[in-house]
Amino acid sequence: MITLPAEKSQVRTVRRFVLAHLNRWGVAEEDQDRIELIVGELAGNSARHGRADMTVHLSLGGRDVCVDVHDTGPPTRSCPHSTRPRDERGRGLGIVGHLADWTHWTDTRHQRHGWRARAGLRVVLPVCAAA
Repeated sequence: MITLPAEKSQVRTVRRFVLAHLNRWGVAEEDQDRIELIVGELAGNSARHGRADMTVHLSLGGRDVCVDVHDTGPPTRSCPHSTRPRDERGRGLGIVGHLADWTHWTDTRHQRHGWRARAGLRVVLPVCAAA
């Protein structure tokens, strides 16, 4: 888990943090690329819409990776389920939905003023040789 200011300049740090863990876990490169795109979009949304901090939690359970991004502060523009026409900046959550096996968005403004976005996918891990 990593918590950083919800700023655009921190998205790169989040991606490096996630890739370091995926490498250590032995996640296949193709899956790493998908997860890096997912976390980049979710952290980018937090940086764009959050007001204070963003917390990224990455977990591996069996072959399932879960990316959980939570930002604090009321959103400044649209929510994830906006009905506005999509422009160049409105496609990130669609990309996440396409890359992930499942997604879940939660409005936590009533608790801590923010949004929580979760995405998960099944990944390929190395097979250990039997001794």
